[in-house]
Amino acid sequence: MSQKQVRTVRALSLAACAPLIVIACSRDGRVLAPASPEQTETIAIAPTETTVSLEPSEAFAVRGPYTEGADIDLAFTCYGRRVSPPLEVVAQPSGTVTLAVLLHDLETPDRILWAMANIAGATVAIGEGAQPPDAVVATNSDGVAAYSPPCPSAGERRQYLLTVFALDKAIDTAGITNADGTVEADALLTAVEMSTFDLAESTFYVQAP
Repeated sequence: MSQKQVRTVRALSLAACAPLIVIACSRDGRVLAPASPEQTETIAIAPTETTVSLEPSEAFAVRGPYTEGADIDLAFTCYGRRVSPPLEVVAQPSGTVTLAVLLHDLETPDRILWAMANIAGATVAIGEGAQPPDAVVATNSDGVAAYSPPCPSAGERRQYLLTVFALDKAIDTAGITNADGTVEADALLTAVEMSTFDLAESTFYVQAP
């Protein structure tokens, strides 16, 4: 399992470990539920010392307006227009019912900038600054139910991980919606984690001016 994959699962686990969860948490995160019979073998339930692995398939991919592993345009950061980047979702695995998106800082994986679920499985692209119909956007680490643009300190260069999850069902948000209508990122990611059977990842840097 790559370092990126470990960090993604750890980010999910850090967000998902809550007192109400009835399955055990390790020192570093939560144990994933076993794959259901209709799920493919692209989800590997393979415990390591501190976590479990979700192995991305080779074809499933997410692409943004940047070269993989390179700097993203400052338009998509706090130093620019502060809008979410356009995304292209490629080669969704068979059986995908919905998609979810997670963006977090690799150095502080518990800091969630963007968490969105219930994106229709047929979606192949998400426009700049757009929210797909019926998508649920969780309250992120900045306390807003929206995209929070990456914002490293002046002169700093930080790396971010964007993950798209393929789920075998739509997330029922009735039980995780707050009285004010918001959904916390940790609750949403717990639900996402339980139904994910494949994922695609992409990294980029932000070089602050």
